[in-house]
Amino acid sequence: MTESPPSQATESITPAPEAGQGLYGWISTSDHKTIGRIWLRVSVLLLLFVVVVGVLLSFERTDAGSVDLFGGDNSYFQMWSMYRLGLVLLVAMPLFVGLATIVVPMQVGSTNIAFPRLALASAWGYVIGAAITVISVLSRGGWGALDGVTSGEADAIALTLIGTGMVLVSIVLGAICVATTVVALRTSGMSLMRVPLFAWSMLVASAVWILTLPIALANVAIIYVDLRGGPLLFGNPEGSTEIYAQLAWLVEQPQIYAVAIPVLGVLGSVVPVVAGVRHSSHNAMVVLISLAGLFAIGGWSQPYFYDNTEFVVFVAFGLLATVPVIAIIGGSAATILAGKSASGLPPVHLMGALGAAVLLFFGTIGGAMRAVEPFGLAGTTVHTGVLNLVALSAVTAAIAGFWFWAPKIGGHLLPAGMGRLVMIDLIGGAFLLGMADVIAGFADAPDLMLSDSNDSLVDLMVIVSVVGAVIVALGVLGTFGSLVKAMRPGGPAPGDDPWDGHTLEWATSSPPPAGNFVETLAKVTSEAPLLDAASARDEGEES
Repeated sequence: MTESPPSQATESITPAPEAGQGLYGWISTSDHKTIGRIWLRVSVLLLLFVVVVGVLLSFERTDAGSVDLFGGDNSYFQMWSMYRLGLVLLVAMPLFVGLATIVVPMQVGSTNIAFPRLALASAWGYVIGAAITVISVLSRGGWGALDGVTSGEADAIALTLIGTGMVLVSIVLGAICVATTVVALRTSGMSLMRVPLFAWSMLVASAVWILTLPIALANVAIIYVDLRGGPLLFGNPEGSTEIYAQLAWLVEQPQIYAVAIPVLGVLGSVVPVVAGVRHSSHNAMVVLISLAGLFAIGGWSQPYFYDNTEFVVFVAFGLLATVPVIAIIGGSAATILAGKSASGLPPVHLMGALGAAVLLFFGTIGGAMRAVEPFGLAGTTVHTGVLNLVALSAVTAAIAGFWFWAPKIGGHLLPAGMGRLVMIDLIGGAFLLGMADVIAGFADAPDLMLSDSNDSLVDLMVIVSVVGAVIVALGVLGTFGSLVKAMRPGGPAPGDDPWDGHTLEWATSSPPPAGNFVETLAKVTSEAPLLDAASARDEGEES
């Protein structure tokens, strides 16, 4: 695992044939690029849905006494929990699984992803599980209720739990495929310390997801058994909200940080390419991303069962989670300063990667304040603020990855002008949306806001959050429009390596062929093999 695999490693897995046409091709393919596009297309559609729910929730909070967009307290609670769990489980994680399924095998020089049939099964399991979850929530299901659960609602809730379980299993299986690809299918000469930072961040994130998401699956199983045949705690008004409470740790710290580990990898992959130089501290970035993963392991922190604010590890994780983020942003800034100065506007992928890292920084700062008991922020909107900052950081980084790796994802370039507007909307809107809730939390605003507030600061922050939610929605609509436009035939050819990339995915054509690489790859001698090749060519021309 820690040394270079044999030179035959790239041939240890059979290259996938070209995907067939139509529905049969989508359900029978073993090509990792087609499988990844299944994840990406469905998660982008669900991102649109979740963002619309978020906008409606923001409007509902402006005047809960007179605005009734959802038809009652139960419906509000269902959409409130749909937004939170949906943003993490249905959108942010699947976006990165899809992106990694396409990009990671090429980055490590593999002809395909490990266990391609399992990867295909995980993609379709996600599609079916997400569909069941959304439909059941819209049918008055969800993760509990505020005023008791009727028999019809119990059936819909049971269906929501089944869908949630399918999504959890699918993410774990997809993560196993990605992690195994990085560990076992690296090309000759590529030790783990030479793995590109995005692939490394996905290995770390996959490890955290594999360790923690089965715990959530156990929570779901316990809730389901109790709901269908146990002591019926969740069928009573006093117990019905505890369905969500048992799963809330998935969207709270430290587990919420697990969603954003790949943000650091996207930043580490984009910055050296834009700067045109080798990363100033690649090995340090590898260690720091690993630390970020360590501080994101949250299966042990379940506030439903005990008060985790009294647990010293909870406080330590909350405070230490800021350290790798700050250090990685600093290392990226040093690389940019050491690189080639470029004129004009920054590339879309650099704007998105840096903006996502800044959002993650503010999210970890909010989480650090939440972890310190004297602030007394437990149960306030700080929870939602940290969720929005961190999860939307992940969404922004994944969309920046769309613009960066678009030639390898679909064989086209995404429009730069629209991309800059998208990034400004996503970063600015997420900052307003997240920080408004963090600030409102210091005024003791309750996390589940169903009553009118008498605090002018809270009222102002609610309005700011509405503005932020609308701006984020505009950014998501811009992303959707850009993707649809780029898929139309007749666009300009992107070229095989439009960015002068440093890692192996840029050594193949756009779009990549079946098997990814036409020729056998040369032995890798550093973390930036294409930069090494360019330097060798320059030296040869000079001599």
